[in-house]
Amino acid sequence: MEIILKANVPYLGKMLDVVKVKDGYARNYLFPKKLAIRATPEAKKEIERNRAAMEAQFQKELAAAGDMAAKLSLVTVNMTRRVVEGERLYGSVSAADIAEAITLQGIKISRGQVQLEEPIKQLGVYSVTVNVFSDITATVKVWVVAEN
Repeated sequence: MEIILKANVPYLGKMLDVVKVKDGYARNYLFPKKLAIRATPEAKKEIERNRAAMEAQFQKELAAAGDMAAKLSLVTVNMTRRVVEGERLYGSVSAADIAEAITLQGIKISRGQVQLEEPIKQLGVYSVTVNVFSDITATVKVWVVAEN
C-alpha cells in the first residue's frame, strides 16, 4: 500500500514522503496514530497545495517538543520502594510508574514514551530516556530509594 507520511516515522521516512508499506502496518499502526494517509491522486495533489502549511505546523510541534524536552531534562523522580536483601527491590519500578511520577510533576507523558529496557530492580540512580517527539528525547534522573 502506498501512503503519505504526516510525521517523521523512524526507519520509514520523513514527513510528506510517499512510501510503500504492508497493508496491516498501515491499517493497524500508522492510520490509527494519525501518522499517515492513503496516497490517492487527490491526496497527493492536496499535499502539494498545503505543503508549506503542513511544514509550518510540523515546525511548531517540533519547537513545542523541544521545550518539553528541556523541561523534562530538569526533572528528577524519586521512587520509594520496599527493599529485600540489601539493595534488591521487593517488586520493581516500571515505565508506567516513572510516567505517572513525571505526570504528577506537571508534565504529561505516557508510559510508551518512557524508554526502559527492563524494569528497575535495584536501589540507585538511573538515567531514563523519554521519547518526546519523533527524534527528540530527554533524559530524566530516577532515584530509587528504600522505604523506611
